[in-house]
Amino acid sequence: MTVAPIRADLPQTSDDVSSSNSLSSYFPIRTSDRKNKDIFDWDAVLGFTVKNAYRKHQELDVEAFKSEVEARFIKKLDEAKFWKVLDKMYFEREGFYKIAPEFLLFKANRKTGATASSRLGDMYSSLMQDFLPTEKINVSMNFLERQLYEELQEQLKKQLESKKSQKKKSEPVIGNNEFPYLPFLTQHFQQDLHFLENHPKYLLSVFTDFLRLYAVLYTSQLALNLGSWRDGEPKPKPCYFILDSEKASEERTKVKNFGFSQLNRAMHNIFPYLAMNDSLQMPKERKQPIWKLAQQLQETPEFAEKLSNYAEAFNERRGLNQQTVHTKDPLAALQQLLKLSKDEFGRTMSKHSINNEYVQTIQKELCSNFIYSRGRIGKVLVINQDYLMLLTNLSIGNQEKMRFHELILAFESRGLFFDKQSHAALIAFYERVGNVERMSDSGDAVYVRKTV
Repeated sequence: MTVAPIRADLPQTSDDVSSSNSLSSYFPIRTSDRKNKDIFDWDAVLGFTVKNAYRKHQELDVEAFKSEVEARFIKKLDEAKFWKVLDKMYFEREGFYKIAPEFLLFKANRKTGATASSRLGDMYSSLMQDFLPTEKINVSMNFLERQLYEELQEQLKKQLESKKSQKKKSEPVIGNNEFPYLPFLTQHFQQDLHFLENHPKYLLSVFTDFLRLYAVLYTSQLALNLGSWRDGEPKPKPCYFILDSEKASEERTKVKNFGFSQLNRAMHNIFPYLAMNDSLQMPKERKQPIWKLAQQLQETPEFAEKLSNYAEAFNERRGLNQQTVHTKDPLAALQQLLKLSKDEFGRTMSKHSINNEYVQTIQKELCSNFIYSRGRIGKVLVINQDYLMLLTNLSIGNQEKMRFHELILAFESRGLFFDKQSHAALIAFYERVGNVERMSDSGDAVYVRKTV
């Protein structure tokens, strides 16, 4: 039996329409977050991301783990006093986090009530989808590190067996609760994670930067693709950045017109569009992006009437006083609903202010490392040298080097664009750090090497 594209109990009268909007899928920020500062603890985000990736839902406690490690070492050490040195090295200075990615599981428990950080971890899980880390990552460890690693594996095994004996249901895999909104970015995220798995020490050194980079890529491409739901599966939309060493001027039209200003406008669609999408979804079914919902509605025109009735009821309940029409075209009915949802946030100063504050929160919490003010041109999207080198290594991946123009295409396929002036600055940067090979004076013969 084919599942209906929209919920069976879609509100048909104004009394059935909720008086407030809610968002529970595809984006980690809620309107209630806009009054808070530093809503994401990136250490906890690391933990939740690893927890979801490894499908490890056990609750780990650092102090309990430390006690078990101490008991293990006391049995093996000739001098019991040496434990104090190990304690300082691996626990007081938190050196155990640098041993292997699995140790980041402890960070998920670092703060109680880390709801926002958990939601951001779920966003990365949605990008992972069915990604599974390699069972045994090839991490080089010394004898001491190996002991800690083996103790961690024992702790995880004991907790798993305890859960099974209590006949508890296994936790759901968050990423599988949503169809990917940006399949092209999901593919890259999985590919890049596999590459980092093969370089575990590098992964541990750049993991937070990797997540922050994908936060801005996902946010920008989601925002820019939301309005193009009629076009089918999303593709990378031009979004222009500059290097942090560059100057920005109004003559750089791509940076000016398809950089921050374009993204800032598009971000105002995130909450209205996704909240409306949530209201159309079947509660217990896998969440669908708007573009996928539109594809299904196109094949089921009989739902046009339900959507039209909902638009009329929504319009009345929210006091929008907009002209609504009953249409037999389900996509026109969906368009009407999305417009009403966005119109609501321009109806009054308070609603408009809420969405403005929501967008400011997105920019502050997820994009602040990539947004800078540059004189008369105003705010621009900027990538610094650390993120650039990370992106370069990810794009080259398992190859040793890549032609410069192919590297640019690899950047663009992830949603990060540079204009011609930035291309020259990129080559100058790569030459400065010494990872460029020139086969001739031709730009096509410039190769960039990875640094991993």
